[in-house]
Amino acid sequence: MAQEDKKPKDLNQQLNDNKYTPSDMPELSESVKKEMQKQKEELEKLQKWIIKKYPFTLSIGILPPQAIPKIEEEEPIPENERKDKRIHIVQIVPEEQFKNIPKIKKELVEYSKNSKQKLWFHIITPEDIWNFLMDSRYDLSGAIAMAFPLFDKGLIGALRVAEVHKSLLLKKFEKYVSSYVIAGSLVRGTASKTSDIDVFVIIDDTDVKRMPRLELRERLRSMIYQYITTAMEIAGVKNKLEPQIYLLTDFWEAVKDAHPVMFTFIRDGVPLYDRGNFI
Repeated sequence: MAQEDKKPKDLNQQLNDNKYTPSDMPELSESVKKEMQKQKEELEKLQKWIIKKYPFTLSIGILPPQAIPKIEEEEPIPENERKDKRIHIVQIVPEEQFKNIPKIKKELVEYSKNSKQKLWFHIITPEDIWNFLMDSRYDLSGAIAMAFPLFDKGLIGALRVAEVHKSLLLKKFEKYVSSYVIAGSLVRGTASKTSDIDVFVIIDDTDVKRMPRLELRERLRSMIYQYITTAMEIAGVKNKLEPQIYLLTDFWEAVKDAHPVMFTFIRDGVPLYDRGNFI
Protein backbone atom coordinates (compact mmCIF):
# COMPACT_ATOMS: atom_id res chain seq x y z
CA MET A 1 0.00 0.00 0.00
CA ALA A 2 1.47 3.37 -1.00
CA GLN A 3 2.48 5.62 1.85
CA GLU A 4 0.36 8.76 2.20
CA ASP A 5 2.04 11.86 0.79
CA LYS A 6 2.98 14.14 3.69
CA LYS A 7 4.11 17.05 1.52
CA PRO A 8 2.82 20.34 3.02
CA LYS A 9 -0.07 21.98 1.21
CA ASP A 10 0.79 24.98 -0.92
CA LEU A 11 -1.02 28.27 -0.32
CA ASN A 12 -3.52 27.64 -3.13
CA GLN A 13 -4.59 24.37 -1.50
CA GLN A 14 -4.95 26.00 1.91
CA LEU A 15 -7.12 28.77 0.50
CA ASN A 16 -9.48 26.14 -0.87
CA ASP A 17 -9.41 23.96 2.26
CA ASN A 18 -12.57 24.54 4.32
CA LYS A 19 -11.85 21.88 6.95
CA TYR A 20 -10.43 24.40 9.39
CA THR A 21 -12.72 25.35 12.26
CA PRO A 22 -12.25 27.89 15.07
CA SER A 23 -12.39 25.01 17.56
CA ASP A 24 -8.85 24.13 16.41
CA MET A 25 -7.65 27.21 18.25
CA PRO A 26 -6.01 26.18 21.57
CA GLU A 27 -7.81 27.69 24.55
CA LEU A 28 -7.46 27.48 28.30
CA SER A 29 -9.26 24.41 29.62
CA GLU A 30 -12.55 24.87 31.47
CA SER A 31 -10.97 23.66 34.72
CA VAL A 32 -8.20 26.27 34.43
CA LYS A 33 -10.77 28.98 33.60
CA LYS A 34 -12.89 28.04 36.65
CA GLU A 35 -9.85 28.04 38.93
CA MET A 36 -8.75 31.44 37.62
CA GLN A 37 -12.29 32.82 38.08
CA LYS A 38 -12.29 31.60 41.68
CA GLN A 39 -8.91 33.21 42.26
CA LYS A 40 -10.15 36.43 40.67
CA GLU A 41 -13.07 36.68 43.10
CA GLU A 42 -10.77 36.13 46.07
CA LEU A 43 -8.24 38.65 44.78
CA GLU A 44 -10.63 41.55 44.14
CA LYS A 45 -9.72 43.06 47.51
CA LEU A 46 -6.04 43.07 46.50
CA GLN A 47 -6.90 44.58 43.12
CA LYS A 48 -8.79 47.47 44.74
CA TRP A 49 -5.87 48.14 47.09
CA ILE A 50 -3.37 48.17 44.22
CA ILE A 51 -5.45 50.58 42.13
CA LYS A 52 -5.92 52.93 45.08
CA LYS A 53 -2.23 52.93 45.99
CA TYR A 54 -0.86 52.85 42.43
CA PRO A 55 -3.50 54.64 40.29
CA PHE A 56 -1.11 54.71 37.31
CA THR A 57 -1.45 50.91 36.94
CA LEU A 58 -2.30 49.85 33.38
CA SER A 59 -3.24 46.21 33.95
CA ILE A 60 -3.33 43.49 36.61
CA GLY A 61 -3.77 39.84 35.69
CA ILE A 62 -3.49 36.28 37.00
CA LEU A 63 -0.93 34.40 34.92
CA PRO A 64 -2.15 30.97 33.70
CA PRO A 65 -0.33 27.97 35.28
CA GLN A 66 1.29 26.89 32.01
CA ALA A 67 2.93 30.30 31.72
CA ILE A 68 4.74 30.18 35.05
CA PRO A 69 7.87 28.25 33.93
CA LYS A 70 8.50 30.77 31.13
CA ILE A 71 7.96 33.76 33.41
CA GLU A 72 10.28 32.26 36.03
CA GLU A 73 13.02 32.00 33.43
CA GLU A 74 12.86 35.79 33.21
CA GLU A 75 12.44 36.41 36.95
CA PRO A 76 13.20 33.36 39.15
CA ILE A 77 11.49 33.01 42.52
CA PRO A 78 13.98 32.99 45.42
CA GLU A 79 14.58 29.51 46.85
CA ASN A 80 13.16 30.46 50.26
CA GLU A 81 9.86 31.40 48.55
CA ARG A 82 9.50 28.22 46.49
CA LYS A 83 8.11 25.97 49.22
CA ASP A 84 4.54 27.20 48.74
CA LYS A 85 2.49 26.96 45.56
CA ARG A 86 1.80 30.54 44.56
CA ILE A 87 -0.61 32.48 42.39
CA HIS A 88 1.41 34.61 40.00
CA ILE A 89 0.17 38.15 39.46
CA VAL A 90 1.42 40.40 36.66
CA GLN A 91 1.11 44.16 37.15
CA ILE A 92 1.84 46.40 34.18
CA VAL A 93 2.91 49.95 34.97
CA PRO A 94 3.96 52.86 32.72
CA GLU A 95 7.59 53.06 31.63
CA GLU A 96 8.13 56.20 33.72
CA GLN A 97 7.53 54.06 36.85
CA PHE A 98 10.39 51.69 35.95
CA LYS A 99 12.71 52.95 38.70
CA ASN A 100 9.96 52.45 41.30
CA ILE A 101 9.33 48.78 40.48
CA PRO A 102 11.53 47.35 43.32
CA LYS A 103 9.75 49.59 45.85
CA ILE A 104 6.30 48.68 44.49
CA LYS A 105 7.09 44.98 44.55
CA LYS A 106 8.35 45.15 48.15
CA GLU A 107 5.13 46.90 49.22
CA LEU A 108 2.96 44.36 47.37
CA VAL A 109 4.74 41.41 48.97
CA GLU A 110 4.38 43.01 52.41
CA TYR A 111 0.67 43.69 51.91
CA SER A 112 -0.02 40.20 50.60
CA LYS A 113 1.36 38.54 53.74
CA ASN A 114 -2.08 39.01 55.28
CA SER A 115 -3.82 37.42 52.29
CA LYS A 116 -5.23 33.90 52.38
CA GLN A 117 -3.61 33.35 48.99
CA LYS A 118 0.08 32.69 48.48
CA LEU A 119 1.06 35.28 45.91
CA TRP A 120 4.03 36.26 43.79
CA PHE A 121 4.26 39.45 41.77
CA HIS A 122 5.79 40.24 38.40
CA ILE A 123 5.87 43.97 37.66
CA ILE A 124 6.68 45.00 34.11
CA THR A 125 6.19 47.90 31.72
CA PRO A 126 4.78 47.83 28.16
CA GLU A 127 8.33 48.41 26.96
CA ASP A 128 9.31 45.06 28.51
CA ILE A 129 6.60 43.34 26.44
CA TRP A 130 7.77 45.02 23.23
CA ASN A 131 11.36 43.97 24.02
CA PHE A 132 10.22 40.35 24.50
CA LEU A 133 8.64 40.50 21.06
CA MET A 134 11.59 42.17 19.36
CA ASP A 135 13.77 39.38 20.82
CA SER A 136 11.34 36.77 19.39
CA ARG A 137 10.32 35.64 22.89
CA TYR A 138 6.73 35.09 21.83
CA ASP A 139 6.08 32.63 24.66
CA LEU A 140 6.52 35.41 27.24
CA SER A 141 4.32 37.93 25.46
CA GLY A 142 1.74 35.18 24.84
CA ALA A 143 1.69 34.33 28.55
CA ILE A 144 0.95 37.95 29.44
CA ALA A 145 -1.73 38.17 26.73
CA MET A 146 -3.54 35.16 28.21
CA ALA A 147 -3.48 36.49 31.79
CA PHE A 148 -6.90 36.50 33.49
CA PRO A 149 -7.59 40.23 34.00
CA LEU A 150 -8.28 41.59 37.46
CA PHE A 151 -8.00 45.12 36.07
CA ASP A 152 -7.21 46.31 32.56
CA LYS A 153 -7.22 49.71 30.87
CA GLY A 154 -6.99 47.94 27.53
CA LEU A 155 -3.44 46.61 27.14
CA ILE A 156 -3.98 42.94 28.06
CA GLY A 157 -7.27 42.75 26.15
CA ALA A 158 -5.76 44.25 23.00
CA LEU A 159 -2.77 41.92 23.20
CA ARG A 160 -5.07 38.94 23.71
CA VAL A 161 -7.25 39.53 20.66
CA ALA A 162 -4.18 40.04 18.46
CA GLU A 163 -2.56 36.90 19.89
CA VAL A 164 -5.68 34.83 19.21
CA HIS A 165 -6.07 36.19 15.67
CA LYS A 166 -2.40 35.49 14.95
CA SER A 167 -2.80 31.89 16.18
CA LEU A 168 -5.84 31.38 13.96
CA LEU A 169 -3.87 32.53 10.92
CA LEU A 170 -0.86 30.39 11.78
CA LYS A 171 -3.18 27.38 12.06
CA LYS A 172 -4.67 28.11 8.67
CA PHE A 173 -1.70 29.25 6.60
CA GLU A 174 1.15 27.38 8.32
CA LYS A 175 4.48 28.56 6.93
CA TYR A 176 2.97 31.22 4.65
CA VAL A 177 2.59 33.83 7.40
CA SER A 178 5.85 35.74 7.09
CA SER A 179 5.14 38.39 9.73
CA TYR A 180 2.27 39.42 12.02
CA VAL A 181 2.99 42.87 13.42
CA ILE A 182 1.08 45.10 15.84
CA ALA A 183 1.27 48.89 15.58
CA GLY A 184 -0.77 52.01 16.27
CA SER A 185 -2.29 52.95 19.63
CA LEU A 186 -1.38 49.65 21.31
CA VAL A 187 2.34 50.17 20.79
CA ARG A 188 2.10 53.92 21.43
CA GLY A 189 0.54 53.20 24.82
CA THR A 190 -2.77 54.94 24.16
CA ALA A 191 -5.01 51.89 23.59
CA SER A 192 -8.27 51.71 25.57
CA LYS A 193 -10.75 48.89 26.09
CA THR A 194 -12.48 49.78 22.83
CA SER A 195 -9.55 50.97 20.70
CA ASP A 196 -9.10 49.47 17.26
CA ILE A 197 -5.91 47.42 17.05
CA ASP A 198 -3.78 47.96 13.95
CA VAL A 199 -2.00 44.85 12.69
CA PHE A 200 0.00 44.15 9.55
CA VAL A 201 -0.07 40.64 8.11
CA ILE A 202 2.57 39.77 5.52
CA ILE A 203 1.96 36.59 3.52
CA ASP A 204 4.83 34.89 1.69
CA ASP A 205 3.62 34.51 -1.88
CA THR A 206 7.00 33.76 -3.45
CA ASP A 207 6.15 30.14 -4.33
CA VAL A 208 2.58 30.78 -5.51
CA LYS A 209 2.56 30.40 -9.29
CA ARG A 210 -1.00 29.50 -10.26
CA MET A 211 -2.92 32.58 -9.17
CA PRO A 212 -2.62 36.26 -10.10
CA ARG A 213 -1.37 38.37 -7.21
CA LEU A 214 -4.44 40.62 -7.15
CA GLU A 215 -6.77 37.63 -6.87
CA LEU A 216 -4.57 36.04 -4.19
CA ARG A 217 -4.49 39.22 -2.11
CA GLU A 218 -8.27 39.67 -2.25
CA ARG A 219 -8.95 36.05 -1.28
CA LEU A 220 -6.50 36.30 1.61
CA ARG A 221 -8.01 39.59 2.80
CA SER A 222 -11.50 38.06 2.83
CA MET A 223 -10.42 35.04 4.87
CA ILE A 224 -8.25 36.98 7.31
CA TYR A 225 -11.10 39.41 7.99
CA GLN A 226 -13.47 36.49 8.62
CA TYR A 227 -11.37 35.48 11.62
CA ILE A 228 -11.69 38.88 13.33
CA THR A 229 -15.09 38.13 14.90
CA THR A 230 -13.92 34.69 16.01
CA ALA A 231 -10.81 36.19 17.62
CA MET A 232 -12.90 38.80 19.47
CA GLU A 233 -15.29 36.12 20.75
CA ILE A 234 -12.47 33.87 21.96
CA ALA A 235 -10.58 36.77 23.54
CA GLY A 236 -13.73 38.16 25.17
CA VAL A 237 -12.88 41.79 24.43
CA LYS A 238 -14.38 44.67 22.45
CA ASN A 239 -11.17 45.74 20.74
CA LYS A 240 -11.61 45.35 16.99
CA LEU A 241 -8.69 44.32 14.84
CA GLU A 242 -7.91 46.41 11.77
CA PRO A 243 -5.59 44.21 9.68
CA GLN A 244 -3.69 45.40 6.66
CA ILE A 245 -2.67 42.49 4.45
CA TYR A 246 0.36 42.53 2.20
CA LEU A 247 1.94 39.93 -0.02
CA LEU A 248 5.66 39.70 0.65
CA THR A 249 6.52 40.75 -2.90
CA ASP A 250 4.25 43.83 -2.61
CA PHE A 251 5.74 44.67 0.79
CA TRP A 252 9.30 44.73 -0.56
CA GLU A 253 8.22 46.77 -3.59
CA ALA A 254 6.63 49.34 -1.26
CA VAL A 255 9.82 49.49 0.82
CA LYS A 256 11.92 49.91 -2.34
CA ASP A 257 9.63 52.75 -3.44
CA ALA A 258 9.99 54.47 -0.02
CA HIS A 259 6.26 54.26 0.71
CA PRO A 260 5.65 56.33 3.90
CA VAL A 261 3.18 53.79 5.37
CA MET A 262 5.87 51.10 5.18
CA PHE A 263 8.43 53.22 6.97
CA THR A 264 5.98 54.10 9.74
CA PHE A 265 5.09 50.42 10.04
CA ILE A 266 8.76 49.39 10.25
CA ARG A 267 9.63 52.18 12.69
CA ASP A 268 6.72 51.72 15.11
CA GLY A 269 5.59 48.11 14.68
CA VAL A 270 6.31 45.19 17.00
CA PRO A 271 6.14 41.59 15.71
CA LEU A 272 3.86 39.07 17.40
CA TYR A 273 5.32 36.60 14.91
CA ASP A 274 8.13 36.97 12.40
CA ARG A 275 10.19 34.68 10.21
CA GLY A 276 12.94 37.25 9.85
CA ASN A 277 11.67 39.70 7.23
CA PHE A 278 10.37 42.34 9.63
CA ILE A 279 13.37 42.22 11.99
